[in-house]
Amino acid sequence: MKIQGEFTVGKWDEKKIGGSVEKPIASVSATFNVSGGMNGKLNVEYLMCYSNIDKDNPHNSKAMYTGYMLFNGTISGKPCSFAAEDRGAYTALGPKSGLAIIPGSGAGDFAGVSGKGGYGFKDGKMIIEFDLK
Repeated sequence: MKIQGEFTVGKWDEKKIGGSVEKPIASVSATFNVSGGMNGKLNVEYLMCYSNIDKDNPHNSKAMYTGYMLFNGTISGKPCSFAAEDRGAYTALGPKSGLAIIPGSGAGDFAGVSGKGGYGFKDGKMIIEFDLK
């Protein structure tokens, strides 16, 4: 089953934990609000390794990141919860991520769910997609 949702940032809490001034390493706790084929919240913990910081416009910075996300909500109106590994890159074009659902993490009507997906900008919106199995 293919699903898609639009998401917005609800919270972004970023802290430098290492690296240099020019190439910091940061930990991020984030919450995203999702609507569409997926409705609910994504709670995410990232480790970001910056290769370039644009102090005048942070959205032009570049970084690689990895982390884990937990989705709690509904898919097609059915209760759902699962965790996914998130690996991606952030550039001036925005984030581009690959996602893999962690085996055994599904709950609710989606216990036993598996699959892959991703997120990024499409038509000016942040879109997350999964191909659930």
